[in-house]
Amino acid sequence: MGIVTNAAEPAENWTLNIGDEGFHLILSEQEVQASDILGDRLTGQSLTLSMLAASAPVPLQLAADAKAIIIEVQPDNEASMVRLAGLRAAHPKLLLVAAVRDAQIAVVRALLRSGINDVVELPLRAHDLAAILDDLRSRIAATRQDEVRTGQLVSIIKSVGGVGATTIATQAASLHARSAKQNGAEVCLFDLDIQFGNAGTFLGISSPLTLADLLNAGNRVDNELLRTVTLETSTGLRLVMAPPEIMPIEAVNADQIFRIVELAQRNFDTVYLDLPGNWTNWSMSLVARSQVVFLVCELTIASLRQARRQISLLRNQDIDPARIHVVANRVERKFFRAIGLEDAAAALDHPVKLSIANDFPLVSSALDQGVLIQELKARSRICKDLQDIVDCCVQAAEAERQAEKS
Repeated sequence: MGIVTNAAEPAENWTLNIGDEGFHLILSEQEVQASDILGDRLTGQSLTLSMLAASAPVPLQLAADAKAIIIEVQPDNEASMVRLAGLRAAHPKLLLVAAVRDAQIAVVRALLRSGINDVVELPLRAHDLAAILDDLRSRIAATRQDEVRTGQLVSIIKSVGGVGATTIATQAASLHARSAKQNGAEVCLFDLDIQFGNAGTFLGISSPLTLADLLNAGNRVDNELLRTVTLETSTGLRLVMAPPEIMPIEAVNADQIFRIVELAQRNFDTVYLDLPGNWTNWSMSLVARSQVVFLVCELTIASLRQARRQISLLRNQDIDPARIHVVANRVERKFFRAIGLEDAAAALDHPVKLSIANDFPLVSSALDQGVLIQELKARSRICKDLQDIVDCCVQAAEAERQAEKS
């Protein structure tokens, strides 16, 4: 069943190892004898049983290596309570279960308020121990799930078609990927405009594998397939291209899209989504999940009118307005212009802090050649504006990390 690791110690102090899951049970000699956990009752379990007096110090290495400790506590014994408090203070993330005899409700409540994860009654029975261990495994699994890396999700939507959203998506995501690569991070762009997606063309690349392969894979979608479908550009950007054939928007399985995007978030530090112009249930759900939403518009009455409707729709879906960043594209840098950024903000009832300079010859040349604007004219005003979009994503990610720490 196991081995006694310190049999040379006095009878009141010994340890029995059964498996190595990091679960420790610490009981006094009296409670070990009163329980029914010895013999064959521990078959199939995995834990380390240490027999220590209720007030004896817990070995430092034991506590450091443990994932969870079930420990005898005598509420009327000051040394026993001090031992428990010391464990909790020294190891705040350690799962602690107090094993108490004849525990009154007031005692149980006090222990739980002190930060103990659970309380079990003594004398300990094998079936109760099995249930506790199962619960501890579930808690640890849930914690691990929470700790799985989840990349930042960035959605790019448009007020109307033709406002340059895909140009901004490809250029900004590429800039982001180039800087992230220096820090060992990865950026991915999904062209989810399944009918008119053009991200690959704008970046001068093509691939026989596209979003359609991920959509058709069903439950077979995994890390390997995702990496195979994504095409890496010269900046380090990983691109998932739109399907080569026009697909009916309603033909997309929402659960499959969510599965793909969630997988991407576990593989990449930032995931950009270039969304279709027509709203669907799945596209709205993706926007709702996004930490940053860029709404691209132009400073025209028609574009601003539709942008206002889009913002109203997003607010009605309880999407935090602070996550919505309006990007005014093709802005003329003239002193006198019909509509300025302040006018646009007033018309939208929403701040307009991001804008992209109008440089038609430069943008057209980059798109025609399938290269980045930065490669043609790195010091252009439009590159500075695109960097502001990247900085917005970086700042949002940092703010979220700080919020998680606090």
